[in-house]
Amino acid sequence: MEISFRHQIQERTLSELKLYFRPKEFIEYCRACQYYNKIWTCPPYNFDLTEILDRYQYAYIIGSKVYIDDAGADLKKLPDHNDLVAVTNEIYIAARAALDAKLDAIAYDRKQMCVLLAGRCLECDYCTREKQLPCIHPENMHLSLESMGFDVASISEDILGDKILWAKESLPEYIILVSAIFSQEKLDIKDIYYSIEY
Repeated sequence: MEISFRHQIQERTLSELKLYFRPKEFIEYCRACQYYNKIWTCPPYNFDLTEILDRYQYAYIIGSKVYIDDAGADLKKLPDHNDLVAVTNEIYIAARAALDAKLDAIAYDRKQMCVLLAGRCLECDYCTREKQLPCIHPENMHLSLESMGFDVASISEDILGDKILWAKESLPEYIILVSAIFSQEKLDIKDIYYSIEY
């Protein structure tokens, strides 16, 4: 499936972004998720999330929007919700595959920056965490804003100006992936655009 993105990037300080940091509230959503304690990039964690946040000064919120019509005109003709969820997930997985590799390449200096992907880790079909074994691809492991306890729906609406849509009675108009880069120093937004566009 060919994926076409429309990206936007917004810079904030970590202090500003921390207004959306509510781990005690959002851990309850994580506990209800099928991946809780089964994937190394999902809670619970054996480290302090605030220590990670305190390492960085700037946050670059990346909204990568995929319009459903761009992914395939016949997708809106699906008959039931199960198909809607399956197709939405198929587009999401394809979009993540295209975007994650580009974002991972940006994280060339993990001491200076931290890349957060738009959702759970998709690196492996089966995560070794279920057997309490170490991650086999730690160099490719990235947390997400959600898994750290950020209110991503509010971040998307307030900072990016885009509402997260869900497949209900029909396919949503678009799917938006909300990623981020935390950095100790200011980054050039044009360089980030270039890295994820080409």
